[in-house]
Amino acid sequence: MVKSGHVLGKQRWLCRRCGFQFTRLPDIPVPEPTKQAAVTLSGHGLSLRAVGKLLGTTGQSVLRWVCQSVDRHCSKPTPEPVTVIAIDEMWHDLGGKAQKLWIWKAYDRDSGRLIDWECGKRDEATFRRLYERLQCWGACLFCTDQFAVSDAVLPVSGGIIRARTRVSPWSATIAASGIGSEPAAASRSSSPRARPW
Repeated sequence: MVKSGHVLGKQRWLCRRCGFQFTRLPDIPVPEPTKQAAVTLSGHGLSLRAVGKLLGTTGQSVLRWVCQSVDRHCSKPTPEPVTVIAIDEMWHDLGGKAQKLWIWKAYDRDSGRLIDWECGKRDEATFRRLYERLQCWGACLFCTDQFAVSDAVLPVSGGIIRARTRVSPWSATIAASGIGSEPAAASRSSSPRARPW
């Protein structure tokens, strides 16, 4: 590391290996409730930077707390039969908008429980890795958004139905999947109230 100027009277440092610039701050212990709040807010979809601003810290600290929480508490559940799996993706900047980390998430629609996830790019290879692991859950219906990768990976035949929607997977009706048929409509009317993605 070498010195790299000053910001607001504080010394900036540069890592010659990776090019990362930073300011060394005093090591102030953070209360555990603050860390838990950061993890909760991030889990509800707020960006790391937004959570940092709300809690008076940095996005890097929030990312570190989220990773620590995942390592301690968030092992992937044991596969069991489910009926509907909803798949969605979110992204996070890695050092800039040119480098994005995409996180693909799979939910059990009946319980709203996160059952699996995959990190990588927003491409077919990353989605296919997640989809292959989801086979052991025995789902009959996969709900996704309008992204073209879904068409390439999710089959429409072979007993598996795909719904493409961004609002509510229970209200999805597309002719190609047969979701608009009477049996499917009846199952929707008797299903639990649709939960948000």
